[in-house]
Amino acid sequence: MSTLNKERENISAMFNNIAENYDRLNRILSFGIDRKWRKRVIKHIKSKDAKYVLDLACGTGDLSIEMYKEGISVVGVDIAQKMLDIANIKCNSAIISNKATAITNDKPKFILGSAEEIPFTPLTFDAVTIAFGIRNFQDRNIALKEIHRVLKRGGCISILEFAVPRNIIWKRLYLFYFNTILPLIGSVISKDKEAYKYLPESVKDFPQYDYFIDELNRAGFVNLRYRTLTGGVAVLYTAQKKI
Repeated sequence: MSTLNKERENISAMFNNIAENYDRLNRILSFGIDRKWRKRVIKHIKSKDAKYVLDLACGTGDLSIEMYKEGISVVGVDIAQKMLDIANIKCNSAIISNKATAITNDKPKFILGSAEEIPFTPLTFDAVTIAFGIRNFQDRNIALKEIHRVLKRGGCISILEFAVPRNIIWKRLYLFYFNTILPLIGSVISKDKEAYKYLPESVKDFPQYDYFIDELNRAGFVNLRYRTLTGGVAVLYTAQKKI
C-alpha cells in the first residue's frame, strides 16, 4: 500500500507551489522529449476521430493547447488553480500566434476540478487524456470509474505516465538520474525539495505496464494496450469504453 500523501489538498498545494517553474523544469528534466510523447497521445486520439476531449490533470495546458491547435475541442481539468492560470495565459498566447489563427473551434476551457468528481454529465466526451497525472490521483479506482462515466460509448482514453525501464542497464542509469540528479535540479530551480523528491517516489509507487492494464480492465475498459516510449522511461496506455 502506498505511503505517499496523495490527499487532494496536499497534491494541489504542491503543484500550486511549483507552478511558476513547472514548464521550465519539464523541458530541462526531460531534455525536451516530453513534447514528442504528447504528440503520441494526439496521434492516438485523432486516429479515433475524437472531436471533444477531456484533458484530466491538464496542468499548465501543454497537451490541451496542442490538441486545440490540431482542431480538437478541449476541456482541461486540474486541482491546482495556479497551474490553470498559467494554462489560460499560454492558451491566449497560442491563439494570438500565427499557428493558431486559423483554428475555428472554441479555445480550451480550463476548469478547477478533480478526477474523482468530474463535473460533467455521463456520455459527454469522445476521449479522455491524462499526461503524467494519473499517478497523483487520490483514489485511482474512483477516477477510472468517473472517466468511464463521462466517456461516450466507444470513446477512448490515452494516458501517458512515467515508468521504470525494464532493461537492466537502462534501468540503472535511469534510476540514478531519477533518484539523484532530477531531485537536485528540481529543488534548486523550484525551491521545493519535497516536490521533486515526491516525483520519483510516485513513479515507483504507480502500478506499471500490465499491472495498470489490469486496473483499466477492472474499470470496464476494453481494447487495452500499452506502448513503451524512449526505452520505457514513459508508457502510453490506451483503451476504449465498450460500444
